[in-house]
Parts: sequence; structure tokens; C-alpha cells
Amino acid sequence: MNNAAPSPPMNSVNGAAATQQMVDFFDLKGVVHFGIAGNVNNSMSFGDVTIPQQFAHTGLWDWLNPNTTLDPSYVAHLDFKSYNVPKSWDGSNLLGRLGYNSEQFFSESGTPNTAQSLLWAQLLKSGMALEQCVNSSLCLKEKPKLVVGLRGSTANIFVDNAAYRDFLFQTFQVSSVDMESSAVVMVTL
Repeated sequence: MNNAAPSPPMNSVNGAAATQQMVDFFDLKGVVHFGIAGNVNNSMSFGDVTIPQQFAHTGLWDWLNPNTTLDPSYVAHLDFKSYNVPKSWDGSNLLGRLGYNSEQFFSESGTPNTAQSLLWAQLLKSGMALEQCVNSSLCLKEKPKLVVGLRGSTANIFVDNAAYRDFLFQTFQVSSVDMESSAVVMVTL
């Protein structure tokens, strides 16, 4: 999952538009959204399937001057100087830092002015058996597993950077990264 070559992304705009068309034209009872996601959790293996219960929209950030004081409303921040090479460098970095903003989801069918929890993944059960082999000659090295209830990260960027994946895992405790889930969640709410 971490080393997969990028494929053309559906992106958030297309994900929102396609979901809105389904909502407009069909009497939906629920939405099962699946697609390409990268793994940022080292306990997961290639072929494992995760169904996150919560998402952090990690594409909502402000690019800050390196000398700016962080606003207390930021839920996390990333200092680029932490990734300077060599480490003996004076620590300055003209890229500055990112301040991550929070996002809340509201629904017209929910309580007015109150954010809703996203509990749709609770309907699926962990432990479903996944096939290890496609046929007699094409098998995964390990038996894949289904894990329900983890956290996912969603942003309109393709993440192919090990240091940034580690940052997302350590900071937000997410297990997967994708590009469309926030758009699908917003439309379905």
C-alpha cells in the first residue's frame, strides 16, 4: 500500500458530485464508499481492509510564517524545520509550518447547530474472512484481515512521503489516507 504507484485520483470534487447524483436520483438507505487508500499504520499489511469510523480532514491547514505564533484553535501543527537534513543545520526553514484546522459535520436532519458523530462503520463487523489468494498461483504473503473502527485521514492530496505518513499516524492516530472520503461524508450528511 505504501509503495503503490499513484493512479488517477477521483478527487474530492468528483466524489462529492457522484455522491450527490446518487442521493438525488435514488432512494438510498446508506452509502458504502470504497476506493484507493494508503496505509500509514505499520501494524497493517498489504491486502488488509480498513473501515474507519472517524475521519480527520487533514487538508484543512494554513501555511504559516516560521516565526508566527500558533493560534490555540489549531488542532495540530507541522514544523518543516523538524525534517531538515542534516539535523546539525541551524534549524531555519523558509517553508515555515502548517497549522491544521478542525472540521465539524452538520446535517439538515440532525439537531440544529450541533455536529453529528459518524458511526456508519459500526454496522459492519470485524473478523470477516478475506481471501488470501485470487487463484492457485496468485496469493498475498499473509492472510489479509478486516479491521473496523480505526481513524482515517482524508485530503485532496496524494501522500507518497514516508515522513508525512509517520506525522499523520503520530499526530492524528490515523491508519489510512485517501482523497475522497471527506467529500462523500459531507454530501451524505
